[in-house]
Amino acid sequence: MIHVECAVPVRASRAVAWRLLREKVEDPQRFLPSVNACEVLDRRDDEVIRRVTFDDGVVVTEKVVLTPEEELAFHFVDHPKFEGEIRHILFHSGDALWLSFYFRGEARPGVELGPNEFEQLREGFARAVLSAAKQIEEAERAALETT
Repeated sequence: MIHVECAVPVRASRAVAWRLLREKVEDPQRFLPSVNACEVLDRRDDEVIRRVTFDDGVVVTEKVVLTPEEELAFHFVDHPKFEGEIRHILFHSGDALWLSFYFRGEARPGVELGPNEFEQLREGFARAVLSAAKQIEEAERAALETT
């Protein structure tokens, strides 16, 4: 079992943080430079099925389950290397809003993962959560400037 988690405080309202996380579901290339394309295959109130193409040619199909203003759960439907899920969670600790990303899963049967791939996974999560927090905080500042 592989478990990678990274959490950072976010100086923003829960509503702004949730709006940006929600936008990331259908337009991830706006937030992640390694994403070339995203095609929404199906959409319901609390669920999106999407196919994401990365700049290295990897294509991943995910079922994204939305728990409004709390969590996005990305379940791998078809991933070339992994079985499992990624979760983006908003939570309060004390007076601060936090954003947590975590991956829980394992290598697909027959796929050998090297130590370099585990390090890339850890580093990628740290970069992704820091980038998301920065974008959320920038959106919060922009929202405050327009009011």
